[in-house]
Amino acid sequence: MPTYLNAKEFIAAVIDHYRALQVYSDRGHVITRLPGLGEHICSFQTALGPKGDFRFAFQSPHPYWRLRNKISRHIVGRARGQAYFASARSGAAMTVETWPDLVIPIAAATGISSGAAHTTGRLLFPEISGWSLAELKRPRLRSPQWLDGVLCYQVTGLQGRRRMSVFVGQHDLLIRKIAARNGRHAEVRQALDLETVHSEDFFEAPSMRASEGKT
Repeated sequence: MPTYLNAKEFIAAVIDHYRALQVYSDRGHVITRLPGLGEHICSFQTALGPKGDFRFAFQSPHPYWRLRNKISRHIVGRARGQAYFASARSGAAMTVETWPDLVIPIAAATGISSGAAHTTGRLLFPEISGWSLAELKRPRLRSPQWLDGVLCYQVTGLQGRRRMSVFVGQHDLLIRKIAARNGRHAEVRQALDLETVHSEDFFEAPSMRASEGKT
């Protein structure tokens, strides 16, 4: 097992590891505790293919607690070089916009996914800009912690004024959890898989009501 001089060197190694992945999948969720609105949970699934194909599908309930039964469905993806953003409000048919790259689709999905789309895109693709784990201020490597049966490195630091903890599997350098230490936000990844190769059809955009986006 490699050793790291400090937290910044460790974070750089984690980012390099993600950028080198050819195949990856996970499932997870983001829990956000909103003042006066209760607990909001956005669930997601990620898949990366060896030819650069990508699929990040997520479901997000309405932020107002009385309307939590209204769930919107979204997919950010890339298939055979064509990026897209598919979206459907509760009970509606899905619409699809196509784009030349993933930059705009991931940006469009970031807020709706409680930030998970950007976390994933920023780790896997160098063209995605915005805040990165490498920009965590005052990063510190803490004592390892067990999380869902996996021994994890723990890094703490600041994102703006928010204190964050990042948990990374010691054996595979994959992120299991990113959480605000005030308990109001946690992004959790499970069922991490570096072996399953999905078919090209799996990454294709939904065909219903497809409409061309800006190119």
